[in-house]
Amino acid sequence: MDNTTLYRGLTYAGTLSFIACALMSLAGLSLVPGLRSPMDVAAAYGLAIVSFMAGTHWGMVLVGAQRAPINLFIASNVVTVTAWLAFLVAPMAVTLATLIGAFVFLLFINYRLQEKQILTALYLRTRLHATIIAVVSLAATMFAL
Repeated sequence: MDNTTLYRGLTYAGTLSFIACALMSLAGLSLVPGLRSPMDVAAAYGLAIVSFMAGTHWGMVLVGAQRAPINLFIASNVVTVTAWLAFLVAPMAVTLATLIGAFVFLLFINYRLQEKQILTALYLRTRLHATIIAVVSLAATMFAL
């Protein structure tokens, strides 16, 4: 399996938890068996994924993407800390809205990175699709309950 197939497969597999939480919320399930509410699960998982995605920007800088059009160290920290604070102190609906904003902002950064040819068009297209899935799923989770 080449790296392109691997990262695309892992990216789409990573959206399955968002989809599952949305479907459970839309079906009216108030608890995920053995866990908490679909909203709580989506928020915790979303925080982990936002943190991971922001961390990939650190990796880009560390391997030489100094020509990035934005300071990736600062942007990634702002996104991660904002999402974390929302998770800690805000109602879950606000946390999900914050995560939606974080995903959109990270996608915007990736668009800028692709313009500078730091990311490939295929990677950006994969990220766009995954972001759409995550954002729609988080919105459905937020508004279904």
